[in-house]
Amino acid sequence: MENNQYKVGTLAKFEVIYKKIKHIFVALFVIVASISIILLAASILYFSHLTKDATHMSDKELKSELLDFPGSDALQDRNHDILTAFDRSNNTLIVGPKNVNNTVIKALTSSEDSLYFKHNGILPKALLRAVFQDVFNTQISSGGSTITQQLVKNQILTNKKTYSRKANELVLAMRTEQLFTKKEILYIYLNIVPFGRDDNGANITGIASASFSLFGKSPNNLTVAESAYIVGLLQSPYYYTPYNSDGSLKSQEQLSIGLNRQHYVLRRMLVEDKITHKQFETAEKENIKDTLRTNTQ
Repeated sequence: MENNQYKVGTLAKFEVIYKKIKHIFVALFVIVASISIILLAASILYFSHLTKDATHMSDKELKSELLDFPGSDALQDRNHDILTAFDRSNNTLIVGPKNVNNTVIKALTSSEDSLYFKHNGILPKALLRAVFQDVFNTQISSGGSTITQQLVKNQILTNKKTYSRKANELVLAMRTEQLFTKKEILYIYLNIVPFGRDDNGANITGIASASFSLFGKSPNNLTVAESAYIVGLLQSPYYYTPYNSDGSLKSQEQLSIGLNRQHYVLRRMLVEDKITHKQFETAEKENIKDTLRTNTQ
């Protein structure tokens, strides 16, 4: 009898303790959930505030800004068929698919944005990684910008590292992907992006200018090695450029920096199955220094 009373008493105490613990956990859950909802709402409001300029820009304005580069105003039918307009351009420094070797596209997507044809303008994982590196102030940055984001930054925004600029970049990149096809974005990008300096010390803009200035040929005739070298300049054009500010060729030690970058691009092309092992080996053996133009030529 006493044993049964003891068991009943123990169970009653356990039930009281269980209910208290349950109430504590429920209260904690409600508090955490409430704080999370408040933080989420605040984040959405803050993000909306940061991106008000990007969201208020009309599609027509966005399209006009992205297509605003030297010579573009003379393009016929650019508002309807951009790639055809590029191909038919009388300006040899504006080029479309017919005038650019596909190895350039392979080099570009392999090294700058390997998931280019799969994302909608942004890469959440890369973005989170970049935010983590920014928060913890890591010295090695892995970036986080897609080709579409780079296009938006070059044409509309600035290189200033602020949360406002990055937020607007994200919104505009996603909107850009809705306005243009993937192929159109690639060729707009290739026509406006800087490639460093030429053998006169002048700035180079666009793939055609880069191809003629560095190798004296149309981008349609670039080899795999030359395509990789030119695309390699994009990450830091004035660091990797083979020319000094006066147009003279850099020293062998300085040139090796750009050649190492070229090797990286070629390796990425191989990993992404854009070139064969034979093409990779042939490109690695090609002497880029001997084919670079100099102001004595």
